[in-house]
Amino acid sequence: MSTLTHTTVFEVETCCSCGILFAMPTELHKRRVNDHGWFYCPNGHSQHFTGKSKAEKERERAERLERELASADRRIANLDEDVRSAKASLRAAKGQLTKTKKRAANGVCPCCNRSFANVQRHVKGQHPEFVEATK
Repeated sequence: MSTLTHTTVFEVETCCSCGILFAMPTELHKRRVNDHGWFYCPNGHSQHFTGKSKAEKERERAERLERELASADRRIANLDEDVRSAKASLRAAKGQLTKTKKRAANGVCPCCNRSFANVQRHVKGQHPEFVEATK
């Protein structure tokens, strides 16, 4: 003759309809919390867990964080492109400035593209708005 000892752990619930206290095995309780399946009190009232389980909350949190990370990655990529574009514009502007300075040093007016022996005097006299814009 042998003796079998078995221990089962129960979770206590209260029926949402009649208020009776009843117990259900912990494994069944966990399963119903996660799958939101129906179960019954001893008086036959059907019920189920409607709140989100910890696993569902963690999954939603992970999905939200993944979306935020993807959004941040897109913002970084856009900012990188803006920086590249700004650098290219700066290089182009520097090139134009260098070209204009060389032309002015060689006596060519930057406004009317005519050659003068004293281009500075011409620009001050004929194009005062250009002198004001360059200050």
